[in-house]
Amino acid sequence: MRSLAVFVTLVAMLSVSAAQDGFQVGDFVKQHLNSIGTEQARAAVKNRGVGGNVSFQIVTGGSTRHDGKQVLISEGDKLVSLFQFPNGSYPGERFVSDGKKVVVAETKASVHSPLGEFVLAHSEILTEGLWGGTLSTGWALAHLDERLAKLQDRGLKKVDGRELHRVDYVPKKPSDLQIELYFEPDTFRHVMTVYSFTAAPVMVHSWREDTRQQELHYRLEERFADFKSIDNLTLPSRWTIQFTPERAKAAKIYQFDVTETSLSHNVQIDPKNFEVK
Repeated sequence: MRSLAVFVTLVAMLSVSAAQDGFQVGDFVKQHLNSIGTEQARAAVKNRGVGGNVSFQIVTGGSTRHDGKQVLISEGDKLVSLFQFPNGSYPGERFVSDGKKVVVAETKASVHSPLGEFVLAHSEILTEGLWGGTLSTGWALAHLDERLAKLQDRGLKKVDGRELHRVDYVPKKPSDLQIELYFEPDTFRHVMTVYSFTAAPVMVHSWREDTRQQELHYRLEERFADFKSIDNLTLPSRWTIQFTPERAKAAKIYQFDVTETSLSHNVQIDPKNFEVK
């Protein structure tokens, strides 16, 4: 009887612990959303248009640099993201999502950029409302219950010398991406998303080396800073994107630095902008 009593007590303790963990996640999401604005202020937004300047450069493995314009338009879970450069060899990026399907523009005939190819292969970056963070009306944590996604609390982590609260995002539909969301522990603002993916080993053979297996590692990172208030909402005005196709010594690192100069809510948007054909 004593053993049974101990077992029942342990089960009860575990049940309480699980309930507390679940409550903590819900409370965390609420505090994060409140860091953007009140429930009333957030509900008043039907769509959002964000525009600004963007510079592109190859940080490692090259010296290319282009300056251009950036536009992010969102309405509900629909989104259009544009990076435009006056350059024939690399005109920029165009991502579109109608909430279920996505389209990624080709930079050349039948060719996507390394970033475009990655986003196309992992469309959940767009359909889950992750791209652009809180700049998008489809932001993942604002629609967590609708998408039936889960959050896994990883606690405080050191990132570039400062402590951030890491929460892993797990979509309902299986994904081979590791999706990490980072928040300021004092303000609950979302300041970074990291997507990482490891491709299965492939056989490599050259005249210099024996046949061997290699894993390919990919990392996409979005950072958000310089938060400003508009229409009673606090949103980032700086957005930095860094993409590393293969984490190796010789890998190229592509970087986009976006400075938002305009932000408008509830404007007239042509539904055709969100069409995915």
